[in-house]
Parts: sequence; structure tokens; C-alpha cells
Amino acid sequence: MQSIGLVLALHNTQPPGTSGHDLRRAFERAYFPMLDALEEFPAIRASVHWSGQLLEWMERHAPDQLERFVTLVNSGRIEVLGGLWGGGVLPSLPERDIVGQVTTMTKWWRSQGDIKVRGAWLPYTAWDPSAARILGRLGLQFTVLEESQFSPPVVPDGYYLTEREGTALALFCADMRLGRLVPETTPGRILKAIAVRARDGARCVVLAVPGEGFGAALDASATHSFGGHGGRGWVRRFFGALTDNAHWLKLVSFGTVLDRMRPTDRAYPPASVSLPVSIAALGPRGAAFAEVMNESRRGRDWTLERAAPFLRGAAWEQLLAHYPEINRLHKRMLRTSSEVSRLRAAVRDDRRPLAVQDGDERVEALEEATRALYRGQNGAAYVLGADVGAQDPGVRAQAWASLLRAEYTVATALNELSPRFEKVDYDCDGRAEVVVRTPHLCGIVAPSSGGALVELDAWSLPGNLLNVRTRCDEPEHAEVKRSENLPKVVGNEPAALLEIEEEEEELTDEVTDLTDLPALHVTEQGLAARLHYDRHVRASFLDHFLGPEASLQNVRKGRFPEAGDFVGADYQLLKLEQNELGDTHITVARDGNVNEGAALRLVRIQKRFLFFGESANLDVRYEIANRYHEPVRSRFAIELNLGLDGACGPGVFLETAADVRTPLTEPGDHPDVTSLALVDENRGYRVIVTFHTPAHVWHYPIETVSRTPRGLAPVFQGVCILAWWPVELWGQERRRFDISLALEG
Repeated sequence: MQSIGLVLALHNTQPPGTSGHDLRRAFERAYFPMLDALEEFPAIRASVHWSGQLLEWMERHAPDQLERFVTLVNSGRIEVLGGLWGGGVLPSLPERDIVGQVTTMTKWWRSQGDIKVRGAWLPYTAWDPSAARILGRLGLQFTVLEESQFSPPVVPDGYYLTEREGTALALFCADMRLGRLVPETTPGRILKAIAVRARDGARCVVLAVPGEGFGAALDASATHSFGGHGGRGWVRRFFGALTDNAHWLKLVSFGTVLDRMRPTDRAYPPASVSLPVSIAALGPRGAAFAEVMNESRRGRDWTLERAAPFLRGAAWEQLLAHYPEINRLHKRMLRTSSEVSRLRAAVRDDRRPLAVQDGDERVEALEEATRALYRGQNGAAYVLGADVGAQDPGVRAQAWASLLRAEYTVATALNELSPRFEKVDYDCDGRAEVVVRTPHLCGIVAPSSGGALVELDAWSLPGNLLNVRTRCDEPEHAEVKRSENLPKVVGNEPAALLEIEEEEEELTDEVTDLTDLPALHVTEQGLAARLHYDRHVRASFLDHFLGPEASLQNVRKGRFPEAGDFVGADYQLLKLEQNELGDTHITVARDGNVNEGAALRLVRIQKRFLFFGESANLDVRYEIANRYHEPVRSRFAIELNLGLDGACGPGVFLETAADVRTPLTEPGDHPDVTSLALVDENRGYRVIVTFHTPAHVWHYPIETVSRTPRGLAPVFQGVCILAWWPVELWGQERRRFDISLALEG
């Protein structure tokens, strides 16, 4: 059999906010046992990437294991893969932060014994053509992409050369379909698939596998990977098979391939991201694309089979178009990055001769803010299509918290905590928003989005109190709808349920049926009935006029009759000012229509946001006016969406009256409410909502059906509070409704 080289690449990372307990679990169940296996099999060579979060943890909590890892590196058994310290999605980051993160990673490894880093692992294999220039000029020689990212298509063999502005970078092509078999099938099948590639003339293949797939993930079986069969779990059986077949299968590193092989060809891949994330970026159309992609790979249709190599998903940026919560977080990250850059410039100025000598404190603040910024740039919070991503409110909350810590650190270091405001196109939608910052809160009012409050950050938590996802059609929902027509739960079983086959299969030329996207496990029946989609982006202080048929049930499903045209519509910014106390006033208004039967009534809504300079309070004062000579009879409703990190267990509840507690996962209908509170006893804070005119309140949990480590499952995102009042306004009559928000704790 023709010999072939195999690069075994292990990339280890954890999402932001992973608890110390879960980090230790991942190390003990997956990362450290992998080091044991590598020590046991001296013939095995591997290339390994550790995220900055994991390196910091190991440095603090397991220095002996770190020393063992460095020993393997120095012996030539392990090749270090560098990259982005905070695990960011490369196209999402400003160039200054790409440079900063890559440099931080490179310097850290150099401090461990002058270990040289030659290449970078990019999370989600997120690529932008400018990366060739940026990474190349930082001294890196290569990175790894998926086969599906190359256009025109390439053969996944060896490496390709790309360049930008005269700086070259090698691109290895990972066989991700092969990687998805690890550790789902027997080692013998893996070797069969590699043998087929050798038969087809390939010189070198890249097998890239997430390290946490070997028992660290939720519901995964570490016994399957490292135990069983007298301690001969999957990994040791695989390493043994590689060792036994060393006569034709050579374990090599990326650096060895670069040094000994010529490039296969030139390639200039467009901006792209890993296939599952790319499909999610297509929004509702992603399901159809995935189906065509899978059918084309199965070879059942000659036309599709010929077209398959030319099928391409979307670039990462398309996620910003379909998922507003990712776009908001991303724009906040860019703002925070700019703030940290301002502090960096101030530190440089402080170090000039004759400068004011407060530089040491600012240097410490800069280091703290930079670390927090990098944590807030972790890619898991900026993608969908992965098992842990922006669909998880806890992941988003950790990113928000890190960014706010960084921004608050900068403001403190530069003595800029006094109240201020600015009018700017914050979310890059072509319309200006108003950004208000006080010593306690930061709020963003969007006149062009229904005059709503789209972000409310509390420095003390820290966190965004409006961290709520909009319910929308996700590509995986097609799997949910299909599963409802089947007699049992469909999809792949979790790794914990897979059995290790007793007998290894002999190597043959049989081609393993590899499709690009395996079916996703559906965790329970009845999920299709829980698929509800919103007609507007989730925010707070959205203005409704409810039709007579509107009820809590159809409001919860997003299928209620809307009698007004105010939600998401353009409001006019009438006034923006700040008084001597630091209180900021924002007044917006809209003249719109309200349906009353077959007739239209002209109604004006004016609302005034008041951010207090001396407290963590916010007042919103409404005035509803009938601009028509005929009366208006309807139900006026104000929608609030509150959420922080998706916590909905014990100690987190809605308090609708004294000692009346309702779990966030339950809907509620309460008349004559003057005050309610979202309470988190675990962290000691309360968001108190006061209605100065008693309101009828409906509330319900906001829930998406999204990808999780267990498969497709309901994910709690936050709580919607809809306060409404019956209104009857005669010609030119006006009525006021005032609401106050206060944060305690």
C-alpha cells in the first residue's frame, strides 16, 4: 500500500464562563488522560492547541501537568499550535486585537522554555483573506481550514499557499468528514478511510479533532475514550492501530510537512467559517443548503455530485444579518476594543519624559482591561451552529460581563465615569442610536427600532439586563419538524451511548459513507409545538395596541392581532439633553395608526427616557394622544424583555406581589399590578419595575429550540413582561403612563 502522512491535530478549548468545577472535569476526563496516552505511545506525534483560558488554568492549578506537557513538546512528540489567546472568531476582531491575541499566545509559549510557535489554530476555522498578511507578518507560517472553505475546490492533500500583499501563508486542508468519525466509530474504520485516500494518491491528510470530544463534553463518556477493555479505550486502541500500521501510515507534524514537502498548489479561499456555523449564518435557508450538501455527498444524484465541490456556505458576517443578539454583542465588543485602545495610547503618553507619573496604575488597568477584552471576544458567543454558542444565554452573559469589566476599568483609569451621552450609529444599521453612560448604567435607545431600549448594562453586576434572544427560524428546526413524523426520537445517539466494538475490522478498500453533516439528535418529542417565532426584535419599551382577540396564549406564541403600527417602526428623536445633575433626557415620538374595526385612528405616542446620573434607576414617561376627532378604544401595551444569563432555577423568580413568587419558566396573568421584580437571590440583585398606573400584566418565558450539547432542546432565554391598560381616548384627548426601573444589589 502506498504510504501516506497523517497530521493528528488536537484543539482544546472551553466556552466563556465555564466554571472551575467544569474546567477541572474537562482536564481530568479528557485533557490529562490524552497526555497519559501520548506518553504511553512514543511513536505518536500530535499537534496541539490550547486556548489561553486553559493555559492560565493549568498554570495556576496544575503546574505539574503543564511541566509534563512542555516535556513532551521539547522531546519533539508534540507540536504547539498557537493562535488567538481568547479563542476569538478571527473575522469578528479588529486587526489590533488579532495581533494582540496572537502575540500574547506566542510570548506565553516562549516563556515556557523558548518554545517556538510556527502555526495557528483558528476557532471554527474562521478565515478572512487578510489573515495571510496579519498572521504571516507575525511570524506564523500556517493555519488549518476545512475542505469546504476552499473555492475553487481543492484536493485535501498536503498544504496550499495563499498570500496577501506579498506575505505568504500555508493552508492545510483538514478532512472534517474524517474528523467527525472520531471517536464515534472504530479505529479500524478510521484507518480504512485514510487507506482510501492513500490509494487515491494523497500524500498527507489532516485529522483535526476537538480534545473535549474525548469525554469532557456533557453526556460524553470518558470511559469510552480512555477506559474499558482493560483500560484500552478508544484512544489507546486508535494509537495502537496507528503504531501497528506505521509501515504505510506516517505520523508527522505540520512543521515537518512544511519542511519536507512542496505545496500542492496556490489557493485563495474567500472569507468563510466552518460548515455548521456557515449553515447557521444562512438563517432559514440554511436547512435547504444542508440538505443539498448532504445529498450531493451521498452520490445518489449525478448532477448534485458534480456540483458538490462548488457548494459554499456563508461567511461569518452573515450571522450578524440574521441574529440581532450576535450583532449587538459584536458592536459592543468593537466599542470596548476602541476604549481599551484609548487606554493603551494614554499609557504610552504617560511613559514619555516629564509626563504625569500615574503610569503604573494605568499599566495595571490596561493589563486587566486587555485580559477582560480577550475573554469577551471568545468565539463561542459570536457563532451559532456549534453545540455551545450564542444560543446559550450564559455564554452571551459571560461575554457581556467581560466586555463591561474591561470598559469600566478603562473609564475608571481615565477618570471618565461622569454621565455622558452620544448620538451614533451604534449597530451599523444606517440609523443613529442614543448611547447614555452614567456611573451606574449604560443604556442604548434606538429611535428607528420602535423607540425602544435595546441595551441596558449594569456595571455592578456586570451584565446586560436585556440579554434576550429573538425567536427565529434556525436551520436545525427542519430536523425537529421531520422528527415529529417519525415513530421514535431520531438522530445520532449521544457519545455516552455508543458501544465500543469488540472486534476491529480488517483494512479493506471499502469506502466509508461520509456525509458532511450528521443528523442532529432531537432530545424529546413535541418540540415542533414549541417552535414559535417573533415578528419583531426583542427589546424593551416596545409599544403595542392589542386587538380584541389578543390573549396571553397567542401573545406567547407570537400570533396575536396587532392593532397598531408602532412596534419596530421609526420614531422621531425630539430632544436629547443633560441637566446639571447629570440626568439625561431622551424624548422620542411617532404619529401612527390604530385599527378599530375597519376604521383607522391617528394616534401619537411620545415617550421620554430619563437616566439618572446619581442612581441605577430609569424612568420612562409615556403620553398617548388621540390626534383624530373620533374616539379610540383599544388596549395599550408596553413590552419589556428581561434576561441576564438564562438562570431560571431555584432562587430566580418573578415577584408580582409581597411573597408571591412565580418561576420564570411559568406564564402568569396578574391584574392591577403596581410593582413587580425580577429577583436573583443567588447573586443578590433585583430589577424592580414600577407602574405608576396599575397595569394588567402578562408574563411568559422566552424559549428557543436550539442546539445544545445534548442535541436539539428548549433553551430558556429570558422573560417577557407585557403590561397593558384599556384606553378610551376622545378627540385630542391625552393619557399618561409612567414606568420606573430600578436595580438593587
